[in-house]
Amino acid sequence: MKRRPFFWGLILGTLATRLAIGRLDLAEASDMTPFTVDALVAAVALGAAVLFVAAWLLAFRRTPRRSTEPPPSPGPSLDPSLKADLDEARRQLAARSEQLDFTRELLLKRTEDMDRLAAEHTAMASRLDEAQAAADRWRGEYEQLATELRTERARFAAEQTRLSGELMRGTLDASQRAHEMLDSMRELLRRTEETNALRVEVVELRAELERARSSAPALPAPPELIDLSRAEARALVLEPEAVDVESALRQAALDATERLQRKLSDFLVAAEPGLPLVRADRTRLAQILDALVQCGGPAKTVLSARRAGEFVALGVAHPDLPVAEGARLFDPLAANGKDGATRVRLALARALATLSGGELTVTAGEVTGTVFTLTLPAATRGEGLARPRVRPLTDA
Repeated sequence: MKRRPFFWGLILGTLATRLAIGRLDLAEASDMTPFTVDALVAAVALGAAVLFVAAWLLAFRRTPRRSTEPPPSPGPSLDPSLKADLDEARRQLAARSEQLDFTRELLLKRTEDMDRLAAEHTAMASRLDEAQAAADRWRGEYEQLATELRTERARFAAEQTRLSGELMRGTLDASQRAHEMLDSMRELLRRTEETNALRVEVVELRAELERARSSAPALPAPPELIDLSRAEARALVLEPEAVDVESALRQAALDATERLQRKLSDFLVAAEPGLPLVRADRTRLAQILDALVQCGGPAKTVLSARRAGEFVALGVAHPDLPVAEGARLFDPLAANGKDGATRVRLALARALATLSGGELTVTAGEVTGTVFTLTLPAATRGEGLARPRVRPLTDA
């Protein structure tokens, strides 16, 4: 439909252009080439066709368009069953509408519940943060307390170890003291047995003395025997004092040189340095040492002193005296008429040693000979020190 006006406009434009060229001066148009004329005619015709089409389009737009759609036909009549279905569908639609309204209200309520739960969640998260902060604080305090507890446990273990060591040392010391007490008790029992033996010897000596007195009533009793009898009867009075051991040994050596007519070079005094004083009767101690010195022969006699725990041991060694002979002299039951006085002096010396809290024993020497050992208790601080009555031991 739109091509026809275009073609009619093109035809009319071409005709109009030809007429216009015919009216023009041919002389003026003779200079133009045929190609130029045809192009000019075509351009004019095209312009005229365009103007014609534009005018036609404007006129077409101003004219109202008629509707090509057919008019609506009246609807068909509804069937009763369809109407019932329609009513049922409407009722269902109303029910669905009610359900939708209920669902909408439920959704609104659930939305409110969700908002409330969100607020509670926020509050719970805040409380959880506070609880976490409190837990961190308690955890820090727990770690601090655990560190202090470990430190206290280590200190307690060290203290327990120290106390256990001290308790062990105290137990060992107590055990050592118990052993020493047992040894002291054994020693006391042994000395008691020796005292009983001495008592028996005294009884026998008294019997011999009585027999001697009956056979020779004018013969007086020896003073050693009288002292031995008193010592056995616990009637001999002693005056203990703190005596210097080395001074007593030197005094015994000097007295032996005068009594036995021996040289000072025959005696050797050897005492350990720093020896404590002994608790003894000075006169009776000299008597004991004199009896021990007279037991030997002319060989050199060694007088020594050494520390023996809480006691001081004084030794008199006779290299030329056999051990068996020394033990026989020391045994009161092995008596004979030849050495009766020596045995009485030794028995008295042993009794005096027992009364002084010590003992007198006989043993073999390290090389040869016999050693008489007198053990006396050391003096305490409260006991006074007697002045040493000793002359210098020099070789004349």
